[in-house]
Amino acid sequence: MSRKPLKTSKGNLFLDNLSPNAMDAIRPSLVPIALEHGEIVDQPGKPFDRVVFPINSIVSVVLDMADGDTAEVGIVGREGMTGLSIVLGQSTAQHRTIVQLPDGAACMPVPDLRNALEKEPDLRSAMLRYAQATINASSYLSACNGLHMTNERCARWLLMGHDRVVGDVLPLTQEFLSQMLGVQRTAVNIAAGVLQEAGFISYTRGHITIRNRSGLESAACECYDGMDETWQNVMGYSTKKPA
Repeated sequence: MSRKPLKTSKGNLFLDNLSPNAMDAIRPSLVPIALEHGEIVDQPGKPFDRVVFPINSIVSVVLDMADGDTAEVGIVGREGMTGLSIVLGQSTAQHRTIVQLPDGAACMPVPDLRNALEKEPDLRSAMLRYAQATINASSYLSACNGLHMTNERCARWLLMGHDRVVGDVLPLTQEFLSQMLGVQRTAVNIAAGVLQEAGFISYTRGHITIRNRSGLESAACECYDGMDETWQNVMGYSTKKPA
């Protein structure tokens, strides 16, 4: 990486909430990058080479099944980072990580992160807390996929997307949403139609606009608030878009 080091994160909550010692340990290796839609960050079975801290962008961690079906098992935005397994001692990725909503990010090489983790206890502590928060949030995601209706899950995902980007327009297709929610596209068509008829969103080809945030929150399942409470309790910050 030949770009100049990132002087300040200003947008990634994990970086912005690090202690001065922890941030100083990684600052020289952080560089700003632009993410592109569909860009592969990590591939299953391949060694990690970089860690990405999204800023106004969304990266999905997906599980690819043998029959070609895909389901989202994690979402990473301004609250965190990719490559969490590195903190837990893994050297290769277990899932495919792909950019869904592109924008800026901070990035650093994996060897530099490992060196910083060895030298700075504050950084190690923060990343282990992040691992705990991610595990807690993933448990909600698993329960949500198994227990809640598509309408509720769709509202929850749209809120999570809205929280992690600038503005109210999400460049999403219904096909993408069906893949991330692990349901047929017809089910997403119906769910999006219900939300649009209620005035919570509007949908045009490839774009979903959040029209009524509070209404969309009322349509989402309890997992949305539960996930955010996890981040607040473990990490000390909310993932929700500021009012």
